[in-house]
Amino acid sequence: MRTFARLAFALALGLVAGASGAQEMSATGIFSGHGVVKAVAPGTGWLTLDHDAIKGFMCAMEMMFQVKSVDLGKDLHAGDVVDFKIDAEKFTIVDVKLVARAN
Repeated sequence: MRTFARLAFALALGLVAGASGAQEMSATGIFSGHGVVKAVAPGTGWLTLDHDAIKGFMCAMEMMFQVKSVDLGKDLHAGDVVDFKIDAEKFTIVDVKLVARAN
């Protein structure tokens, strides 16, 4: 009986975690983020960012993002710290502000 109770508890935790994750991923609108540039894809401007949690949208992670315009990433380099705005529906960075240059 204990094994069944543990299994039921683990399943319940998984369902709660899944529901909260789904809620974050179904967000719409423009959200603000903060992170470190890991890479800028040449010619496309795609940014790989190691970012903090974006409240109401996404947990902290390292991820590659499309950018609204190639110009957004043209002056950025790996290690730069940035604040950014992201369109949650398109997973597209729409604005980037340099906070600190890489050393």
